Amino acid sequence: MTNQLRFDRRVALITGAGGGLGRAYALLLAARGASVVVNDLGGSMHGEGAGTTAADRVVAEIQAAGGEAVANYNSVEDGPRLVQTALDAFGRLDIVINNAGILRDVSFQKMTDDDWEKIYRVHLYGGYQVTRAAWPILRDQGYGRIIMTSSAAGLYGNFGQANYSAAKLGLLGLAQTLAVEGRKRNVLVNAIAPLAGSRMTETILPPELVAALRPEYVAPLVTYLCHESSLETGHTFEVGAGWVARVRWQRGRGAFFPLGESLTPEAIAERWGEIDNFDEPTYPETPTDSFAPVVANLQRQAKQSPTADNRPPTADASTKATPAVATSGGGRQSAVGGPQDAIGYEFAPVTTRYAAKDVSLYALSVGAAANALDAAELPFVYELSGDGFRPLPTFAVTFPFALLWQITAVPGLRFNPALLLHGEQSLALHRPLPTEATVTHRARIADIYDKSSAALVLLDVTSYDETGQELAFNRSSLFIRGLGGFGGERGPSGGGPTLPDRAPDATHRQTTTDNQALLYRLSSGDGNPLHADPSFAAAGGFARPILHGLCTFGFAGRAVLRAFAGNDPARFKSIKARFARHVFPGETIVTDIWADDADAGRILFQSKVAERDEVVLSNGVVELSR
Repeated sequence: MTNQLRFDRRVALITGAGGGLGRAYALLLAARGASVVVNDLGGSMHGEGAGTTAADRVVAEIQAAGGEAVANYNSVEDGPRLVQTALDAFGRLDIVINNAGILRDVSFQKMTDDDWEKIYRVHLYGGYQVTRAAWPILRDQGYGRIIMTSSAAGLYGNFGQANYSAAKLGLLGLAQTLAVEGRKRNVLVNAIAPLAGSRMTETILPPELVAALRPEYVAPLVTYLCHESSLETGHTFEVGAGWVARVRWQRGRGAFFPLGESLTPEAIAERWGEIDNFDEPTYPETPTDSFAPVVANLQRQAKQSPTADNRPPTADASTKATPAVATSGGGRQSAVGGPQDAIGYEFAPVTTRYAAKDVSLYALSVGAAANALDAAELPFVYELSGDGFRPLPTFAVTFPFALLWQITAVPGLRFNPALLLHGEQSLALHRPLPTEATVTHRARIADIYDKSSAALVLLDVTSYDETGQELAFNRSSLFIRGLGGFGGERGPSGGGPTLPDRAPDATHRQTTTDNQALLYRLSSGDGNPLHADPSFAAAGGFARPILHGLCTFGFAGRAVLRAFAGNDPARFKSIKARFARHVFPGETIVTDIWADDADAGRILFQSKVAERDEVVLSNGVVELSR
C-alpha cells in the first residue's frame, strides 16, 4: 500500500470552504495534518448577504476530529486579509485553493452589467486578489501549491453562463501564466474543472445527479496536486464521479500557404478541409509550441528556394550522430523530444542586408570614435574616410540575432526566454567584412550538455554572402536555467588560457556612456528590455538596465584590433570570450592585453569594470594573421 500523503506543518487557505467542494478539501487536508484557514463569506449562491455560520461549522468539524483550523469571513476581494489570517494563526502559508464562487445565470441577451461584474469580481478578481497576496510569501520561501477552479462552462461554453464561462476561462489563463512564473521558485499552479454537486449546481442539474457527484470524489485529486511530492504544474484536470482526466489543447494539421504571395479568402475556402483536419493533431502546451508552424513555413519556403540546395553545409557542425525525424517546426530532432534530442535541429535560414549606416552605428555603439578627432577610428564610422571605410570585425556578432528568436520554437527546448543566459561567444571571419552586403544566415543546434541546474546549448550560425561563400561563423554558448537534469552528457570542462605572469603588454581604458545600451540595442538587433527598461531590470535583480555582454565584447575586440593589428580588420581571424559579469552603462571598461609567448598570432585579453574591480570578460583570445 502507498504511504499516506501527509501535510504536517503545512498551512492551507481554502476560499468558499463553508460547504461543497471547499468543505471537502478542508476536511481531507486537515485529516492529513494540514492547518486550514476556512474562508467563507456566508452569502447566498447569487452573492447576496453574509454570515459566519458556514465557515464556523467546518472549523468545528475539523477541530472535533483533532485538526487545526480557523475561520475567515472576508470576501475574496479582500485577498490580503485572508492571507493575513493564515499568517496570524499559523505563521506561514503553503497552499492556496481558489474555490469560492457564485452564479448569476442569465442569457447573454438579458445579462446586465451587474450580472457580469459580480461574477467577475468573485471568481476572477477574487482569485487574483487572494493569489496576489499569497504570491510573494510562496516565492520567497521556495514552496507553494495553488489551485484555480475553472469549469466545463469555461472550457466549452454553456448557455446562460457567458459571465461565468468568461471568468472561469480567465482563471485557467491565470493559472497557466503563474505556472510559468512560479516554476523556478517551486510554486506550482494547476487548474481543475470539477463535476460535483453543490448549492451552485443544484439549479442546473437534476437532484439525483447532484447526489451522485459527491465533492469527496474531487477532493483527492486536489489534495494530491497540493502535496509536495506532486510536480505537476500548468495543467488542467476534469474530475468528478470517480473519474479524473487531464485536459489539453489539440491543434489540427493545418494548411501552409506560400509566403510573399497574396493570401485570399478564396484560398482559405479552397483548403478548408486541411485547416479543419484533425487526423494528425499536435498538442501545443506553450506559446513556443504555438509559434512552431511559423518556423515550419519559413523552413518550407527555404527548401523550395532555387538557391537553397547550393548553399554550403553549416560550418563546425557537431559530429554527434542523432536519429532524426521531421518535426512540426521544420527542423530535425529525434523522436523522443527531450533537450538532448534537439541536437542537430536546423533553423529556418534568414537573409538580411546591411549597409554603411549599419556598420557605422555598430561601431559607435561599441565606443568607436568617442573622440571624434581620432583619425585611427574615424574609418569605422565615416563612409567617406580617406583611409578607407571598413566595418569592425566584431560587427559580425550581430548576425545571429536575425534568427535567434527561432530558438523558442525548437522542439525539446521549452523554456522561458527570461531564463536564458549568454555564457560564451566565439566569432571566426573568413575574410574582412564588406562595407555592405546581403547575407544569408543558417543556424543549427550543435550540441547540448546537461549542467544539472541548466542546459548548455551550443548554437552555431554560419553566414554566407551573395555568392554562397562563407563569410562568418558564430558559436554562442547559451545557458538555459531550469532545463538541466535530463541525463545528458556534461560536456567538456576546464578553464581558459592562462594569462602571462607579467604586466599587460597593452591596456585599453574607456568609460561607457549612460545611453550605451540604448545605442547598442539599435545596432545589434538585441532588443531585450533588460538593457533598456528600469522596471524590467529591477525584476531581474539589477539596480538599473545593464549593458549587453556583446557590447562589452565589441569594446574588447576594438582594443585588441588597435593595440596589435594597427586597426586593420584584414588581420583579424577570430575572437572568443566568456561573459563573467555584467556592466552598467556609465562604468569604465578596462581591457588588459597580452601577446601569447607561445604563439605570435595569438592575443590574450581580460576586461574588468574599473569602478567595481570585477572581471566582466574572461578567457579572451584573439587570433591574428601574421
